[in-house]
Amino acid sequence: MKRALAVFSVLAVLGFSGFAIGTFSGSWDTNIHVLVSGGTLGLDYTKLTLNYTDLGFTITSVSTFTSGGFTDQSFSLSGNFGPFEVSGAMYFLPTGTATINWTCGTQTGSAPVTGPAYKSANLQAKLSFGGISITSKVEHWAWPFLLAQSCCSYPSQTPSSYMLYTNTIVLDPFKLVLRFDDCCTGIAFKDLTLDVTGIGLCCGISLDAEFNFTKAGFGYLSFSGIEIPLCCGVSLTADITFTTTGKTVTTGLEWGGFGDTCFTVYGDVVQTQNRIWEGIAIYGWKIKCTLGDCNYVEFLTALNVSAVENIVGDIFTGNEFEYMKLGFCGAGCCGGKYNVDLAVYFTHDAALFGISRIGANMSIPVMSNFTVKVAFTSSPTLDVGWVFTF
Repeated sequence: MKRALAVFSVLAVLGFSGFAIGTFSGSWDTNIHVLVSGGTLGLDYTKLTLNYTDLGFTITSVSTFTSGGFTDQSFSLSGNFGPFEVSGAMYFLPTGTATINWTCGTQTGSAPVTGPAYKSANLQAKLSFGGISITSKVEHWAWPFLLAQSCCSYPSQTPSSYMLYTNTIVLDPFKLVLRFDDCCTGIAFKDLTLDVTGIGLCCGISLDAEFNFTKAGFGYLSFSGIEIPLCCGVSLTADITFTTTGKTVTTGLEWGGFGDTCFTVYGDVVQTQNRIWEGIAIYGWKIKCTLGDCNYVEFLTALNVSAVENIVGDIFTGNEFEYMKLGFCGAGCCGGKYNVDLAVYFTHDAALFGISRIGANMSIPVMSNFTVKVAFTSSPTLDVGWVFTF
């Protein structure tokens, strides 16, 4: 892997020095913990991105530093080679020693790695003609830098490096994805997925369908994009997925009234042991009203906090169960646009008006190529950063 890193660096240097007509660009993105609840001033991350463009190709280097040092390095290449759109990337642990936690099927563990170490790479080529696009992509992960869904898991086998081959053919409204993988034992069929979009039913109702078939047999069949008009500008939305173990149904409401309002219900189907549908368990709901380009008001209430967070991610702390968010933007310096998001969180604990904390995220352009970022919560925490482009 040291050799791979050296070759990549030499190619970059030769490219930079050999083509005088090329152009450089890049950005510097940094975030600093100014105030941390129970902590002190410290670096969150700083990321330096360098781009070199020449002869229709762009070479990109991204270097990331955190409080732990030089933690990530990647190189990527994109451009056109004849009729093909080509792109690729390589990722490295540049220096230091890291403990990598891995998950492979039902197996879990950790492994120490000392940099410089190769992590993963991918290469993709796309050909488009006559309304058809054909894409082939090869991905490789080195042990132990595996993704949970891309590894080799056998009862008696230690997880190893992994390769995934993905071939995609798109001809509207159809999309076919055929995947093969290699667990260091030879290339084998992994799965096939067929997507069909915009299937017309009746009364203006349409849906999208996706069918998945694996080497073990039937994977799943899902129907999404279903929108049934009710009345007064309100529509019922539904997504249904069938698997070998059952089915799940996700429903919601959309209202085309004031602004662009969307009402989402989080829940699941309640079934008996005989798979008889008894009803729907409601975990919570979200109402979002978009009033303009980036102006909105949003409310989310969780009746079952853990179930909602399993769907939308971690958003609450302690006994919080609800939030209200406001978002707005406006003209900033030098033709830019500022963005502000404000959030108020509510708790079941005793507190004034039930408010547990308040947060804000701001992005403010102060120059045409320099933007200041500020994030604050009443926990209290305060982050300050910037993005400088050149």
